[in-house]
Amino acid sequence: MATLDALFGNCSEKLAALIQDEVAMILGVKEELATLQRRMKRIGGALKKVGRERTEDAAWLNELQSILHEANDVFDELRYELPSASSSVLSILCCLPMFSFFNSIRVRHNLADRIRALNNRIDEVAKDQWIFNLEPVKTMGRVASMSSTRETCEIMEADVVGREIEDAADELVEMIVTNNRRNFQVTAVAGMGGIGKTTLAQKVYNNPRIGDHFQVRIWICVTQKYSDVRLLQEITREAGGSHGSAERVSKLLPILSQTLGGRSIFLVLDDVWRSNVWTDLLQNPLQNGAASGCVLVTTRDQDVAMRMGAKHIHRVGKMTVDSGWELLCKKTYLEEEGEDAQSLRSVGVQIVNKCGGLPLAIKVIAGVLATKEKSRKEWEKVLRSNAWSMSELPEEFRGALYLSYDDLPPHLKQCFLSLCLYPENDVHFIHKLRTMWVAEGFVKQEDGSIMEESAEQYHSELIRRSLLQPDPLSVDQSKCTIHDLLRSLGQYLSRGESYYGDSQSLDATAISKLRCLSIAEIGEIVTIPGPETERLRLRTLLLFKSPPRIEHNLFSRVPYLQVLILNGKGIECVPDSVGSLIHLRLLDLDRTSISNLPDSIGFLTNLQTLNLQDCKFLNTLPRSITHLCSLRRLGLVGTPLRSVPAGIGRLQLLNDLKGIIINANDSCNTEQNSWDLEELESLGQLRWLRLHILERKRNANSVQSTDDIINQPPTVTHPRNRAFVLQDKAFLKQLAIVCRSQMERVEMPPYTEEEINKIEDIFEKLHPPTCLEQLWVGNFYGQHIPSWMLSSSLGTCLPYLTFVNFLGLPLCLQLPPLGQLPHLRYLRIRNAFAIVAIGPELLGIGVGDGVHAATAFPKLEFLIMEGMRNWEEWSLVGSETGNSSSHSLRVMPRLEVLCVIDCPKLRALPNGLQQLGALRILRTPMAHSLSVIEDFLFITELEIKMNDGMKRISNLPALKKLTIWDTPALKCVDNLVALQCLELQDYSMESLPEWLLRLVQQHAHLRGKNLQLVMRCSTAVIQRCLKGGPDWPIIECFSRVSAYTKDRSAYLEYTKQTGCYRTNQ
Repeated sequence: MATLDALFGNCSEKLAALIQDEVAMILGVKEELATLQRRMKRIGGALKKVGRERTEDAAWLNELQSILHEANDVFDELRYELPSASSSVLSILCCLPMFSFFNSIRVRHNLADRIRALNNRIDEVAKDQWIFNLEPVKTMGRVASMSSTRETCEIMEADVVGREIEDAADELVEMIVTNNRRNFQVTAVAGMGGIGKTTLAQKVYNNPRIGDHFQVRIWICVTQKYSDVRLLQEITREAGGSHGSAERVSKLLPILSQTLGGRSIFLVLDDVWRSNVWTDLLQNPLQNGAASGCVLVTTRDQDVAMRMGAKHIHRVGKMTVDSGWELLCKKTYLEEEGEDAQSLRSVGVQIVNKCGGLPLAIKVIAGVLATKEKSRKEWEKVLRSNAWSMSELPEEFRGALYLSYDDLPPHLKQCFLSLCLYPENDVHFIHKLRTMWVAEGFVKQEDGSIMEESAEQYHSELIRRSLLQPDPLSVDQSKCTIHDLLRSLGQYLSRGESYYGDSQSLDATAISKLRCLSIAEIGEIVTIPGPETERLRLRTLLLFKSPPRIEHNLFSRVPYLQVLILNGKGIECVPDSVGSLIHLRLLDLDRTSISNLPDSIGFLTNLQTLNLQDCKFLNTLPRSITHLCSLRRLGLVGTPLRSVPAGIGRLQLLNDLKGIIINANDSCNTEQNSWDLEELESLGQLRWLRLHILERKRNANSVQSTDDIINQPPTVTHPRNRAFVLQDKAFLKQLAIVCRSQMERVEMPPYTEEEINKIEDIFEKLHPPTCLEQLWVGNFYGQHIPSWMLSSSLGTCLPYLTFVNFLGLPLCLQLPPLGQLPHLRYLRIRNAFAIVAIGPELLGIGVGDGVHAATAFPKLEFLIMEGMRNWEEWSLVGSETGNSSSHSLRVMPRLEVLCVIDCPKLRALPNGLQQLGALRILRTPMAHSLSVIEDFLFITELEIKMNDGMKRISNLPALKKLTIWDTPALKCVDNLVALQCLELQDYSMESLPEWLLRLVQQHAHLRGKNLQLVMRCSTAVIQRCLKGGPDWPIIECFSRVSAYTKDRSAYLEYTKQTGCYRTNQ
């Protein structure tokens, strides 16, 4: 009964609210509800007491759960049938016609009877005398409340400690690349769940030598319930092919072989449970289609690897105590040599030992410890917890994994368990999770925030506890995954109530007990086993890959449904009967092929989320959508709407509105193909908003090219309309404003001056409020940035702005003073074609306190400048020499990553960047006019690709990795004393460059410094590098060399330490 705690709390809150409502008085059940509430409080104490001692056959717990689900349904029906609490129920009843009056009386009596029946059932449960004799139990202390959740990037760092995994990865890579490549080899990584098999496989997969050794790299998560068809389709796509409409194995096999086209392939099959995925399915098409390759398998069962014919099986050993303690410190934010760590080490080592050397167990138990005081007393409570010894659990879930779940508060338990309904290895987006958790009733209403914001804190807390893993490439942590072992734990704990898999494998009895069903296997029609007339108790139904048809009576069988997700292009229509699902909170129809929504959708007055994104055939929204008075999110991004109903402003609970279409034309919107901007004025709860600007249709008269517009001198524009429609949105956090790019307007001539003026007027009206945190602007084709962006007080106008993305500013002549934003962490500017020079206007006056020197971009960590084809100059001061006031301005002290991409005219990077102590990564692909990179004191990674003008790379004392692609003018690379890896690609060079010899000669004087070379070049160059060849003296200076041609037809492998030397030349 893992979900009972949260369900009980949710129902108790609803009871309390109902008691306060005049509805309870009208129905004559207020006293009974108060009695019910008192008894439930006693039962709540009993639930805390039995906690971990519950047995699955506890009849009273089953009965109580059934009662609570019934209560939730009754409360929904009360809301649906009765007028809102803000109206006088009695006065409305008196105004009803006689028939309606008596009809409503019957409805109300029916609901009152159901409430009394609930009361009687709970009374029977409560008569179990032992419940009232239980003493409440104190739970383990939690000093970290939800409000103190970390919001830093610390949780995104790699969880790799010790040398064991590094050494194992190097050994496997060496074995794979030095193997005879004439045929496929199978190599396996085996070990128990959570021991780090996938982490090791990722280290191998990402190794540069693997990337250069094989023409194709593919990573596939197989899972226990894989589909042959889906697996073949996915591998074909990842190999760069297309499977078209093929849906049968017999047709997909030759497509896969043809796609591989004789290339070499490195395939990772992660989490394999059965050997026949290789022996019966993949072995023949891969061996027939690929010239050579390697399959790296991760599996918990060594016998599976042996049956697959693995030539080498690497057993992942348990983590040593020292490495385990290091990981525990890392995940609990303890300095390993600090005072706190030293005082906690003895008890911490005992906890590590209890985790059995499993990295996953150590990480999740660290998540528990991170919520406690850093004191020996609190850590010893965790060490002595009864949750370590849950003997009735399967062995793989005992100990740390279950304890990490057991330590969660009730609302987080339900959020965690809901993740087991999603496919294995699924990527979870935060906006999907928050709406799901709200719809399911898992989220408590907190003072000062809406439920969706509380849900985001739950998400952060699960990440902090290592129960969710954030995507390291997602800077804002908007994407995450869950370890398959934790997902399996959730499935085990919620069995009997939740099910993910093939619904046809369940019998009618099991189906009747389910509350949540996620159907994984699909056929031609969505069906649920059981009698057609049976009304199921399902609250959640998920189909992520939907078949073409839905069972005609499906919705009538699930009348209590709260969450319905139907995704996939198979769904072409939604039955009118969807309007009968009065309890529905979330309806997700993303990526379906529907062409219309039924008018009956307007009856879903409890609906909170409606997702209609990427519905490519949906052009019209019904008028009844404006009747959805409870709607909190409407998602329309990627759906080509041509007709929308007026009145979206009536949906005043909307807090998340994505893809709303605004017309740029001031004339009357007679076609109603968009919404008026003014309709946003009444939406005071907005937190997340994405606007799409729609241009009017026009003829190709007065054609004016983009270049002509850029070259025009700036003109004084007319005064703007200052009716700011967003400025009073006191809660708005994310704002995206997107126009169509010129490339998308293939049938339309370039923008006219009239259109430019109108889009500038619209952007003026979209002055955001001071609370904004993230801003996206896409394809803004105005010449003048809105005045609110150019304000000298920008830092005080938008003090909380953290992320800024300008993705298309083709005509803008000036950038705003973004350096004045005190909390900006991420800035990306792309396709600002009119920008020629960037100077102090971008920095502004900086951020200061009046005492210390002001700082421009004081918290900026990521800066990406991309596609700036006319940008020539960049200065961080007023001029190259600057003045005293300019020099007193500190610039970007926290910058970690700088990318200058496809900026072909930029002549130099500005002075001042070289001394930035936080700067670690510098990338400058296709910056053809940059000729020198030198004196950057702290960068550890430099990437220069397709640069025709680069001549010198020098004096980079901290650089560890250097990537140089197609940089023919390069003459000097020196003083790179920390360099460990050089990646060189140039298929046109005829011999190794001269600078390479000088570099290795300098490096030879640094004892103990190993230098690896990964090189992609022509066959002629490889032949020069062979033993005895003219370039062999350079090659033998490296500790390891991997050299290949583009098609891998020629290669050279050399390892200095072992003397290994392999080539086919």
